[in-house]
Amino acid sequence: MPDVTLPKLADTLVEGTVSRWLKSPGERVARGEPLVEVETDKVNSELESPYEGVLIEIVVAEGTTIPVGEVIARIGDGGSAGEKSEVSPEPAADRRDEKASTGPATETEGRLGLSALRLRIAERMQEARGTIPQGSCSVEVDLSGGTTPGGWTASFVRAAAVAGGYSNVGVAVEVPDGLVVPVVRGAGSRDLAELSYAVRDLVERARENRLAPGDTTGGEFTVTNVGSLGTQMAFPLVNPGQPGILAPGAVIDGRCWLTLCYDRGSFDPDQAEALLERIAAELTAG
Repeated sequence: MPDVTLPKLADTLVEGTVSRWLKSPGERVARGEPLVEVETDKVNSELESPYEGVLIEIVVAEGTTIPVGEVIARIGDGGSAGEKSEVSPEPAADRRDEKASTGPATETEGRLGLSALRLRIAERMQEARGTIPQGSCSVEVDLSGGTTPGGWTASFVRAAAVAGGYSNVGVAVEVPDGLVVPVVRGAGSRDLAELSYAVRDLVERARENRLAPGDTTGGEFTVTNVGSLGTQMAFPLVNPGQPGILAPGAVIDGRCWLTLCYDRGSFDPDQAEALLERIAAELTAG
């Protein structure tokens, strides 16, 4: 009887949470058919069945967090298709008992109701505050002569990519559970129309919980268009492992404040200001 295990959906993934089963015990499932929704610290994904057959047993109940490689379900050849098995409660119960025996809950464990995504966001913010010596600089630009096919976000992404020499640029997207940062590939080499489509596709799939694990890896720089919500200026935290994050404000009467928050280990103030000036020049060129 083949076991279905939690795969390593990203290079740094060590655990995931089973959020919703899409099949019930006794139901037939095709190979490649969505079987279960899994929530990780980077993205929520539908895990496809690696086998064809009948779902014999759900080993891990919804809401349970498990390490990569652990068995979550078992699929049979169909001989017991009419016999419905139940969700095995032992794994979740065992973990609860084990956690209770280790003493009082930690602060993170006590934040009941928070998703893995929100918990990871909080952890990364704390990491950024504690480990990144952050600087910032701002400049106001006149965008009254610019064109915006599909919205300003693609223009900001392309300007940052070209000015900084970045190929893969992350776009911060607010979702119900927090914030995800899908990555636009080849951002500096695409024309604006193609880039607008790519950004729109990533944003839509992020909000519909349809991002693939690979969509959130490999970012070299991040753009968070705070102006889309009407904010004129913001100072976001730099993502650990990246040199900076661009926060364009709302475009009002053709003018916009650009704020670059950067890791002082990657840029000194003069270098950061020079990068911001190049970004501004890209936005106002042509």
